Order: sequence, then C-alpha cells, then structure tokens
Amino acid sequence: MYEVIRYLQSEIFTPFFYVVGDNDYVAVMDDLAAKGLIIIYTSHYCKADRQPNLDAMFKDIESQGSKLVVGFGEYLALSGERDTYNWLAKLQYHNLKGSKAVILLRGDGLYSTVKTLQKNDLRFDAKFVCYSVDTTVGLSLTCIPKSLTILSACEGLRGILAAFEVGQRSVVAITANEFADASMEIRSISTAYDGIKYLVPTFTLTSDCGNDENWNELLSALIAEKGSIDRVFASYHLPEDLAQEFGTFIKGNAFVNWLYFIALKMSISDIGNSYLHRVLEKTVCLDKLKNNVLNEITEVSHRDVVFDILYSERKKIIENFDEHDVADFVNNNRVNIAESLFRLTDVKRSERQEFVALFSILDKNSVAKRVETAYPALSDYLSPYTFTDPKLSDELRKLLTDYFEDYKWQKVLNKIDESFVSKVEGLANNRQYPFMRSRAEIFNVIDKDGAFLYWLDALGVEFLGYIQKACKKLGLSIAIHIGRAELPTITSKNRDFFDNWDESSRINDKSLDEVKHKDNGGYNYRGNCLPIHIERELEVIADSLSKISTFLALRKYRKVLLVSDHGASRLSVIKEQDEKYETDTKGKHGGRCCAVFKPYDLPFATEENGFLVLANYGRFRGSRAANVEVHGGATLEEVVVPVIEISLAKPNIVVKLVNETVYADHKNYVELELYSNSKLRNVRVTIRGQTYEAVRIGDNHLRIVTDIKRAGTYQADVFDGDDLVGSLTFIAQGGSGKIDNAFNNLF
Repeated sequence: MYEVIRYLQSEIFTPFFYVVGDNDYVAVMDDLAAKGLIIIYTSHYCKADRQPNLDAMFKDIESQGSKLVVGFGEYLALSGERDTYNWLAKLQYHNLKGSKAVILLRGDGLYSTVKTLQKNDLRFDAKFVCYSVDTTVGLSLTCIPKSLTILSACEGLRGILAAFEVGQRSVVAITANEFADASMEIRSISTAYDGIKYLVPTFTLTSDCGNDENWNELLSALIAEKGSIDRVFASYHLPEDLAQEFGTFIKGNAFVNWLYFIALKMSISDIGNSYLHRVLEKTVCLDKLKNNVLNEITEVSHRDVVFDILYSERKKIIENFDEHDVADFVNNNRVNIAESLFRLTDVKRSERQEFVALFSILDKNSVAKRVETAYPALSDYLSPYTFTDPKLSDELRKLLTDYFEDYKWQKVLNKIDESFVSKVEGLANNRQYPFMRSRAEIFNVIDKDGAFLYWLDALGVEFLGYIQKACKKLGLSIAIHIGRAELPTITSKNRDFFDNWDESSRINDKSLDEVKHKDNGGYNYRGNCLPIHIERELEVIADSLSKISTFLALRKYRKVLLVSDHGASRLSVIKEQDEKYETDTKGKHGGRCCAVFKPYDLPFATEENGFLVLANYGRFRGSRAANVEVHGGATLEEVVVPVIEISLAKPNIVVKLVNETVYADHKNYVELELYSNSKLRNVRVTIRGQTYEAVRIGDNHLRIVTDIKRAGTYQADVFDGDDLVGSLTFIAQGGSGKIDNAFNNLF
C-alpha cells in the first residue's frame, strides 16, 4: 500500500498497476476506496452482452481526480493472454492528463504478464506497480444459454464483470460470448445434464444414465431445492435403505423410478446387497436395470465361491417383481439346462414350475438335491412319508408307504415304471382297500367336539408328508387317520360327511379339485404333458393350511378336521390306456367308471353302487380324456383318503441329540440318544426314508437303534405321533473312531 500512497503523491500521471489475488481483492479495494479514490467499474461501460467501451472509460478516468479501476483485469483475463499483454503494454505509458488511476488487476495470467512487462522495461519499477501479499487467482466462468435457467445466473458480459467486480470468483452467466482465448477457466453448460454437474460437483454419473427429459426434470427439481440433490430425493420419498425397497420403485418408467435408479447409482458404495452392487456397476440406464437384475446371475457359475451369496441376495430383490418379468428370465435361463437349475428360486410360479419340469430332463437326484434348498415345498412333497395309523396292519402300512413313495416320484418324473404298473394291476386283482376303515367309520369314532370341518376336495394321501412339514412350520399339531372313499371315487358318492355337518362350521374348498380338472394355468395334458400343476397343488394346500391356522388362532374352534372326498391319479392320465372292451355306455369321469352293463369281462374292474370301476390305469373307450388328473377309479391314489385332526401345537418343544457324532461299522449299528424338554407320547425317527421307533429311557430321554452301518452325515426327522417336532443332523464315524475315543478316555 506504501507504493500506492507514494504514487498518489508523486508527479506521475500514468496508470499504476496493483496486482492482487483473490484473498486480498476485496480488502485492497475497500482500503483504496476509503482513501478517497473514485471507483470506476468496467462493467458500467458494457451494454448487456457487448464488449465494454474502453475509450469512454479512459476518457472518464482522465477527468480530474484519483480513480480506482476495477473489473478491467477480469475483462483482460476473459480476452486472453495476447490482448492482456497488448493492453497493459499500452497503458503503462498512457497519459492521464493530470489525473491518477490505480488499476486493480485480478485475473488469471495477469501476474506473469506484469512481471514480463517489468522484465522488458527496467524503468517499469515500483513507482508504477505493486503486488499484494497473496497474488493467487482462480477465477471461473460458467456460460449457459438462454434456454436454461440456473440459480442466480448473470445476464451478459456486463453482469459477468459486475459479479467479478464485487469479489466473486466463480460466476454463472447467460451469454452469447464464447471467450475462446480466455486465460481463466471457462465452462459451458449447454444441457440440463451440464447444469446438474455444475450444481452438484460430486455428481459423477454419465449423461447416458438418462434422457433429456430425465435431466431437465432433475434440473428443475434441483433448482427448487436450492441445488441439494439429497433434498430432491427426500421430496420424492425415496427410502433411506434403497435396496430394501427395490421391488417397489423398479416398477414403471416415471420420473420417480428413474430418480430411484440415480440414487442407487450415486450410493453404489453404500449398497449392502452385493448382487445389486454388482448389477449397478454394469448398468448404465434404468431401462436395462430390471433385465440385468434378473439375468446377471447367469454370468456366475454355481461353483463360484460367491454364487450362494449372490443367489440369496438376488432372491430378496426379485420377490416383488411381476410374474411376467421372471417368466421371461426362466425362458432365457434354458440355454444351459444343467446350470439353469441352480439359478431358479421359488419366489415366482414360473420358477417353481420350471423346477418340476427339470425332473423330466435332468438327473432326478441332482434336481432333488437343489430343490431341497431352493424349493423346500417341493422337497417336502417328495420327502418320504411313513404311514403309521395303528388301525392299519403292519403289512398295509408298509404297502402304502412304499406305494406312495414310488407314486410321487413317478408323478414328478412324468413317467411310469412297468414294475409299478404290474404292482397296480396286482392290487387291482387283489384289492387292499377293503381292509381299511371307511371315512364314515372314522367319523363315527373321532372326537368332533368344538371342531370345524374343512373339506378340501380331491386331497390325496400323497400330500401327507408335505402337510406334516407345513403344519410344523405353522405351529400346528396333527393326528392323521387313513381311510377309504366309497366307490366309485366321485364326489356325489363321497360327500355325506359334509352334508351331515352343521352348516355354520364347515367349508367346501374346491380349489385343489379344479387344478386337477380345469385347463386354467396351462395344465392340460394335451397342451403340456409335464406335471407343472404340482406347483399349484402345493400352493393350494399351503393356502388351506394357512386358513386353518387362522381359524385356530382366533380360538373359535378347538380343532379343524381336514377331510377329503377322494384322491386322484396322475399316472392314469400319463398311461393313456384305452380298455379294449367295447361298451355301449359312455365312460364318465375320464373313463375311470361307467354304469354297470352285462355281460362284461374286465379283470381290473369292480362292481359297486351300480358302477363298473377300473382299478388299473385304463379308461373306458370313448370317454373324454382327463385334463390333468383323474378320479372315479379304484387305484390306491384315488381310494385312500386322509382325515386329519389339526389343532394348535404345544409351544416350545425342543428335541436335541445327546451326541451329534456317533459311530458305525460293519458290526455295530448306529444308536442315537434323544433329549426332549417335554414328555413325548409316541416317538419315531425317519432317516433316509426308513422309520425307527424310539424306546424311552427316562422322562426326557429316548434311544433309537438304527440299521445304519455306514459312515456319513445323516438327517433325522423326529415325530411325536403324526407331529414333526424336530429335524436333526448327526455324523456317523467309522468304528475305528470309537476305539480311538475309548483309548483316549483312559488318559
């Protein structure tokens, strides 16, 4: 400042250059103005967006008095290095005609230009120039067209210089000037996307993440929220946990859906779902996001160490997807059938049906193993069920256990073993069902006090294993009675139990029967021979059990009786066997029965209630083929029916293995010891389809002797009566382990 005072007191009448930096600019300007210098604003000599009239400005400077010129340095920085040098070289000897003028020079490149002038002319010393303590300058100008409006934008070159003159370092302006040679930073905003980048410096997404309409709407929202993108997200009610609400916000192409996508992309490092993180890294635009979420799993081998994590995290995401989206994925997933098995989940019908279909294509053990974790409901259906009704003979219990185990597998595999056909035909000649109690006999002795009757039409005993496990999950206790339907196995002959029940406490649910007879769902055997209807059957039964659970939870009824009128046969449909016997009577019910006519020679038929009923897998010629499954005949799957007592289970039953590691060899069977926190009444354990009875060795302990002699890992399902009370895993080690353990115990 001393140099300026000396200049003002001297007889020098050429301009004095005061080079200042950003940090000193305002203080220096205020200090000089306080000393009585009249401020000359370069901006005042501009008309809108035109160049300043410098001749007029210097004419005013030359008038009497001392002047402080501001804005001129910034104008030179906009003009470029060459113009800056020429102007300053010209002004250093400009005659002010008796006046004084301090030109405040702030602008990129001005410091070096003035230093060059001094170097070239040694007379240009401290009498003509000085520098502030900090001469660092970092000016910038952001230019926008008139078509865009951004927060507090200046108008034209006049507005630009005026902003710089009051000390602004970064200026936004609507201007047609291009400033191609400027020495300061010039940014041009020609699109809404550029405007967003300016308003949100941390915004790093590329422009192809959205279209012009998207960016324009976001820019408007940003302006409304004073440039805060977080407030924009909040104004559209985007959730804090973005991944949690993926299924909700991914539906549609409205602005809020796109904004959700942008929020995901901006927060990618904070996304806890590693599968979604992986997808977002590869996804540029919203249009591709849903497809990429569905299909990215196909890029990962099921043998990859991260596959299981990615699979489970993807499953959470697609739960709220539309069925048609997932169906499209299922179709695209069939390129490599063996690999496709591992990508399917059980969240959508199309996937569940695909699991069923794959049993007809791939090795059944491979599919069954995957189904165990990926589609537990189907695995529960296929799990062995041991018939234990004490009213059945040992021989009949074993027959039914083996028969329905084979039946279920043939149903899901969509084929019939000839050995099974022989068994069915043998049973047709030597029928076993007369040795079972009729449903009416069961109803005569069953406790019906406080009971609600739930008739699920066409529920066969093939589903008992599935029902058993489903009831365990729902906290329900069951008691299963096995009976027989009346022949023929048609509803009109098997509904007396319902008709005789109080109307206020009964339901007739036909949804399962409709699956077996209707074309709905694409289940018609002529259109699609695969047994994909199994998926729907399991869903119907699950829904029914859920309703029953609700009835019981409301405590209006003490128990629910789940009852069926008859079963149904899928294998009879697959067999497509027309009986050769000619009859003048049209077959009914898929040809499984017809009115009695004389004479007849049908070794696999029985005469009952005025009907001829087939007990093999044939159908009367001329009858209409069944759509999905059929009943009316006398095979075990049509005749054997359950009566299931369902009530609320006792809470907090805990069953544990005393030792999870046991020993086996060719001489010693595996023995298990169980602990239960409650005294159980009739305990048995099923291991790999084989059932073992437990022997009580105390109020809380039981022993099970198996016929297992091979080392391995085994799962044991523990039953108390018909209730599944626990599933346990144990390891059977070789006999040498037992010897070594005994030896070690000596020490």
